[in-house]
Amino acid sequence: MSIKYKIFIPVLLMVVSIISLVGYFNIQNTKKNIIKLSMEQLHSLGYITKERINQFLKQTEEQVTSFNSRVLLKKTLEDHINEPTKEISSILNAIVRSTYTNNGTIKDIIILDTNAKIVASISDNTIGNGFSSEMFDKSKNGVYAHLSSMDNSKNPILCIGAPMFNDNIFVGVSIFKMKLDYLNGILLQRTGLGETGESLMGAKDKNNNVVLFSPLRYSESPLVLSTSQSKQAIPMRLALENKVDKIENGLDYRNIPVISSMHYYEPLKIGIVVKKDIQEIMEPINKLIGELIIISILGFIASIIISFIITRYITVIINRIVDIASNISEGNIHKRIEVFTNDELGVLSHSINKMADSLVTINLTLENKVHEQTIKLENANTTLENIFNITPNITLLTDSKTLLKANSEFYNFTGYATLEDFLLDYNCICDLFVGLDGYLKPIVDDMSWVKYVVLNKGRIHKAVIEKDGEEYLFLVNATEYYENDKVYFIAVFENITELQKVAYTNHLTKLMNRVKIDEMLERCTNNYKRYKNIYSIILLDIDHFKLVNDTYGHLVGDDILKYIAIILRENTRNVDLVGRWGGEEFLIISRETDINGAFVLAEKIRKNVASYEFEIAKNQTISLGVAQIKENEKIDELLKRADDALYEAKERGRNRVVVSN
Repeated sequence: MSIKYKIFIPVLLMVVSIISLVGYFNIQNTKKNIIKLSMEQLHSLGYITKERINQFLKQTEEQVTSFNSRVLLKKTLEDHINEPTKEISSILNAIVRSTYTNNGTIKDIIILDTNAKIVASISDNTIGNGFSSEMFDKSKNGVYAHLSSMDNSKNPILCIGAPMFNDNIFVGVSIFKMKLDYLNGILLQRTGLGETGESLMGAKDKNNNVVLFSPLRYSESPLVLSTSQSKQAIPMRLALENKVDKIENGLDYRNIPVISSMHYYEPLKIGIVVKKDIQEIMEPINKLIGELIIISILGFIASIIISFIITRYITVIINRIVDIASNISEGNIHKRIEVFTNDELGVLSHSINKMADSLVTINLTLENKVHEQTIKLENANTTLENIFNITPNITLLTDSKTLLKANSEFYNFTGYATLEDFLLDYNCICDLFVGLDGYLKPIVDDMSWVKYVVLNKGRIHKAVIEKDGEEYLFLVNATEYYENDKVYFIAVFENITELQKVAYTNHLTKLMNRVKIDEMLERCTNNYKRYKNIYSIILLDIDHFKLVNDTYGHLVGDDILKYIAIILRENTRNVDLVGRWGGEEFLIISRETDINGAFVLAEKIRKNVASYEFEIAKNQTISLGVAQIKENEKIDELLKRADDALYEAKERGRNRVVVSN
């Protein structure tokens, strides 16, 4: 691809990308704001609708309460209860009809006596005994309101019942059946809801179906949606469940996506939904998208023109520079570029001309310098080879996978004559590592051992290598270098086995010291957890050792410690680990030995010590505690059990072995 297009295409893409990103974020922000404002508007209308319904219910309750407070009504109803007559019934019916005719919102008025029997009503056929009994039970203790569909009309009516008392004596219940014309009128006021918005009320019937009983904009009401139509009227279903108060994308009773504000009106157990089609809300966004498309097209055309002009100017100059530079690269170093600009291209032209001048001089001396450097490199390689072999530590060159070079110390330690012989058996020195916790392994933290050492130079790295059945400990350091775009590593292994033995050996008894014992206990415990290799420990203490020191002096005491150490070494196996635990206490780790075998060993040691005659202090005895490692047992817990067994041996008279339970 020519430089013209390398300049033209990025400039074009940059302009188009900026226009697209600005347009996208502008659309998303506008969409978010429109939805937010629409939701706030619907939520406000929903609260207003709910408040108007509440006011209507309160006014109706006050109307029923006012009706029940009439003295003539209460006195006449009490007379009817005491002695019913046609005359009294006529008076009650007259009171009911007068109230009915004075209020056009009342559909029916029913008066029930104390036995829930109808004594007066506008139309006795409008209610059944079940309805009157239910209203009586729920209204005799206070005002009760609910929606009912008991009459022949498809639309529900509001039923409000209230008790009547005459001189604190319960005389009956009045029930008002109110038309919902006022409520429907509230919902039909769709100012601010646009062409698709509407407010509606709904409730659940006894079959758990959703009934939309208010006037609907797009369907006849009431509209019954069964439970099988659960994907319809989602806002109303959520309103009746009283879970959320708004939803941005839900299907209404038409299966059309809408945004909705939902409210639950507890007194009447109804849901109130104010909604609007998302399509109508998004019309400004669609218009904005169209405008942005036009702007993007114009920007695209403008960017094409601008990019073409810029690339045309730059490429003409660059092509001239390239022609001269090509001639110089082909050996015609006397060619020069005519400088005709003062910008960066002019600076580039000056630089190329200057480079051509330098090439003339460089060519004269280059061969001599190459020859001199070749001689120096040969000398340096010889020196490096001598240094590589003279170091007393094992020094290696590796690519982290294969051993590439090794010094003479490596061959002295491993016993191999050449690198080829070693590579017949192994690939890397890491193949010789003993995989102990806390020491280097071929792979550490998902990387090769040598890379791990290089990346963690602040740490001390150790490796254990087994040779002829003996473990050797090395300090490991490494560094990396690059050659021909490849990474290589130089690693140095310093043998510290003898130093480690000194650090881990008790000077007096020549047994392991406390530090080494702790390490070996941890290693044996890990092997038990991983491979179920059991082991037991024997903790022993010299009886009355303080008396020996006080009587004969510490030098005699030290001799006893030395001889007991010899007895322990002579009576244990090579695989057993014997150490001085502290003072006059010793610890034996008997590997691959259960509690019974450990007891036999402890008893053997006890007898040998008891039968030994020391030079000055004569006969001495020891007490021993034995314990075997248990499943999921910690080292401290194992030592505690052995120590408790030792203490019990002391308590029981000393010179004995006690096994821990």
